[in-house]
Amino acid sequence: MKRFASGSAFFFIQRAVTFFSKRGAQMMRRTAFKILISKLQALRLLLLLLILPLNLPAPGLAVQNLSGERRAIAHDPNLQSFADALLPLFEKMPPVPVFVEDAPVVETGSSIERGVAFTECESSENPAIFVKKAFYEKANRKQLGNIIKHELTHAWLCRQNLMAGHDELFRRKFESVGGFGN
Repeated sequence: MKRFASGSAFFFIQRAVTFFSKRGAQMMRRTAFKILISKLQALRLLLLLLILPLNLPAPGLAVQNLSGERRAIAHDPNLQSFADALLPLFEKMPPVPVFVEDAPVVETGSSIERGVAFTECESSENPAIFVKKAFYEKANRKQLGNIIKHELTHAWLCRQNLMAGHDELFRRKFESVGGFGN
């Protein structure tokens, strides 16, 4: 009887080892398969990123404006930080991208051509500010601050779907944030 009990215990242990070793092998195969699948997915994503062009603004980028002409712009981190520091004046307005445009300031032409900066408001969610390089390189901090406040006021109105130029609403908001002049 004792022999039968120890034999059955041995048989039980042997079956358990066999079961768990098979189970362990299955788990190892599944894990290896999952690793292989994840690596293949990562490779496919990498290939997609290499094949598909990304439409993100980059420094020194040439962009096309609404009239179809191309213009050179650049992102300046210092100018962006300067603009971001003024955002608390505009009731929790999210950051507005600010670019430096390589375009001359001219005496005749449209208000954008004559101006030192402008705000594009193609959609109320994504206004963008463009400061002309000729002005940016020569302006002092007070002038630059006033122009950025001016353009942020346009961006604020754009985000509220109230973009209307330099009307009374614009002037009130511009003066309330410390802007002066037009």
